[in-house]
Amino acid sequence: MKASINRMFILVRREMWESPVAFKWTPVIIFGFILLITLLTLIIGIRVDDQMVFTKDGIRMFAELDDAQQRLFTSGALFSISALFHQVMYLVLIFYLAGSLYDDRRDRSILFWKSLPVSDLMTVASKVLAACLLAPLLYLAGIVLTQVTLLLIGSVLGLMADINVFAELWMPANLPKQWTLMLYGSLVQALWLLPIYAWLIFCSSWAPRLPILIAVLVPLLIGMLQHFWSFFSNFKLPDVNLLLIMLDRIGKGVTPASIEWEQIATSGGSTIRPSEDLFMNFGSVTRHLFSLEMWVGVAIGLVLLAGAVWFRRRATDN
Repeated sequence: MKASINRMFILVRREMWESPVAFKWTPVIIFGFILLITLLTLIIGIRVDDQMVFTKDGIRMFAELDDAQQRLFTSGALFSISALFHQVMYLVLIFYLAGSLYDDRRDRSILFWKSLPVSDLMTVASKVLAACLLAPLLYLAGIVLTQVTLLLIGSVLGLMADINVFAELWMPANLPKQWTLMLYGSLVQALWLLPIYAWLIFCSSWAPRLPILIAVLVPLLIGMLQHFWSFFSNFKLPDVNLLLIMLDRIGKGVTPASIEWEQIATSGGSTIRPSEDLFMNFGSVTRHLFSLEMWVGVAIGLVLLAGAVWFRRRATDN
């Protein structure tokens, strides 16, 4: 058991070594981009207002807000930063998973990897763990670094405006709660997107070339055929469409926006009370975790992963 865990740990680390841009450098690049934009904004602000009168007045006005409003604005700003990290991460993971098994066949290194004392099941599992566990942890580290850096910059500006930065800035940010929720939400979303991840790995295990194109074209063509068949045979759109199901799955993310989107859509926003819970809500994430839709998708994902292991076992360097 311990040997298997050690092998799996090494396999997951191999994914990071072989795809450093996807796992290590992309969060660093996003951090650098946000920091650059922040510093350029400050420099332009100083050039326009060398005494920083408007900046200091804005900070003092923020300090005069009540606690609930401060938490709302602060958590909203910090979660918008994390949203950029998450959206880029999912885009990167799509390309990583689509090539995860295909690359070994393309560069003909598959026989070398199959000669190692590692089963095909462990190889496929390492790809899944890299996407579902390693990537969220590394991108969360980037989010933490970015949020702390921006709060430090904000603290310097707050001290220049003579406000209590701990009470008016760091306390409303509630960083431990934000980081815990983002970690929890990222792991739940990994389960939610498991059928999408598994579909990409499945296509990567057998596609003769361009697995990302096949992974997109197959559901697209099936969905269009379903639409045409239903429309010309029954003069109505189909009740169930594969393409729309996959798009709905991708669209219903739970991180970082754990906001009750369906409640807003049905109520027109009239019953929504602006608060930090719009961005930080353990309840909505937990409801996704224990929903029937979640576990039906997980079951479909496991079937696709079993298919990927089957194709991987029969794959050669041809």
